[in-house]
Amino acid sequence: MTAPHRQLRSFAAIDFETATAKRSSACALGLVIVDSGRIVDEQSWLIRPPGNEYHSFNSRLHGISASDTEDAASFDQIWSEAAAIAQDRLLVAHNAAFDISVLMRSAAYHGYTHPEASYLCTYRLARSRWPDRYSWKLPDVCEALGIDDLDHHDPLSDARAAAKVLLAMCEQDECEIEDLCQRLGYQPGIFAAVSYSTFSNAARGQDSPGARISLVEPTTRSMDSDGLLFGKRVAFTGTLASMTRKEAFQVTVNSGGEPSTSVSRRTDLLVVGITDFATVGTGGMSSKMRKAVELANSGAMIEIIDEGDFLRLAAGEAVNPLGGTIEAVDNDGGP
Repeated sequence: MTAPHRQLRSFAAIDFETATAKRSSACALGLVIVDSGRIVDEQSWLIRPPGNEYHSFNSRLHGISASDTEDAASFDQIWSEAAAIAQDRLLVAHNAAFDISVLMRSAAYHGYTHPEASYLCTYRLARSRWPDRYSWKLPDVCEALGIDDLDHHDPLSDARAAAKVLLAMCEQDECEIEDLCQRLGYQPGIFAAVSYSTFSNAARGQDSPGARISLVEPTTRSMDSDGLLFGKRVAFTGTLASMTRKEAFQVTVNSGGEPSTSVSRRTDLLVVGITDFATVGTGGMSSKMRKAVELANSGAMIEIIDEGDFLRLAAGEAVNPLGGTIEAVDNDGGP
């Protein structure tokens, strides 16, 4: 699939479900074929994961258990069939970092060599296309677009929804897939048996911390929409004691928040680490902290917290402005 946009608005949307936390434990696959902007084929398969072993959390999420896949074919057999149907089409997935990882690790486990393919991520595109939305999870994007037939974590339904999200973006912007990616600064990801490049907007040549943030993708499929960092824009200043800045970005993204390298009126939280006085001077305030204080004094809804508060919020513990945590919180209002 070396010519990913050869067929305009033609692609294959996929979605994997896994039996355990291991990416090599694919237990189901949904495939939706789109040609000339229309869904022309849909198929789904159950897959027998290694040892037919399941984790209870995964089964609760998608409803698939060992009894369902006891007699199912293994990944290499299923993907061979799916790849023959998809042919050389561009692959599309929502949070493709997960699905492509499942594909590659499952293939490696079974000794299956798949042909080179190109792919894109509708989560990343949606996040860049609609930066002011509170969430880019598949159910929330579908709700915003009026896609009302999603049965989340059913692999065929998720693949169909990802296809509809991509088509909706193209239709709204009156453009083809290649044009959409170019407008948002993305280049397709490519994977093969021995190589892999991410679906990325690094092609713009930006190597600032802000550009690196755009490469941070969720490593979990179970963000809590009631989580205390969900939908929050979080900036950091100073050195964190328990993690690197990149790790802090990852914690934020996994919690459904949006990390930022700058402070503005859109910022919800500024996390203050250890201050380097050689850098900020004897005043002890970084430029980000000074900006946050100015915004707070002017009425902006921005909170300045320390690293411990950040970790407690990520763990779902509400922070008491007077110190400590609040044991019981009614957070049904959401962010």
